[in-house]
Amino acid sequence: MPDPSGQTEAPAQPTPKTADAILERIFTPTPKASPAEQAEKALRRPRQLIYCAFSNRNFFWRQHITKFVLDEGQVPIVPFMLFDYYLLHTVPKETVREACNNLIVRSDQMWVFGNLSLGVKVQIGIAKRLKKPVRFYDITDMPYRVVSVPEAMLSED
Repeated sequence: MPDPSGQTEAPAQPTPKTADAILERIFTPTPKASPAEQAEKALRRPRQLIYCAFSNRNFFWRQHITKFVLDEGQVPIVPFMLFDYYLLHTVPKETVREACNNLIVRSDQMWVFGNLSLGVKVQIGIAKRLKKPVRFYDITDMPYRVVSVPEAMLSED
């Protein structure tokens, strides 16, 4: 709206984005939250880290599996996305296995997609020994649907 004196206000200058400015915003104490902010915080929930286990034969479904977990409201940990099919085999398999095992330890749950390879069975064993919940999914109809199934319904690769 123009000023009564006939002058127009200059548009507000955006604050420059610097690392220091962002850190300042993150660490500056905020005043008591408004009722709307309190409601938002009450409704928001932390998302669980889901380790996604599946055979390398299902490697090509990695993005659909990632999307499925995100759509379920969780945070996916997908080794095939993180290590880009084991960095094109430039890293020893044992190094990648150790990294995957570390991710299993740090995850909240394991979700298993598709048939069970030897490696997936070992990962399931690690998760179960750590008493992590393990869920199983049939991905026969991927990308159209993913179906939760009991472990016994998945076949071996």
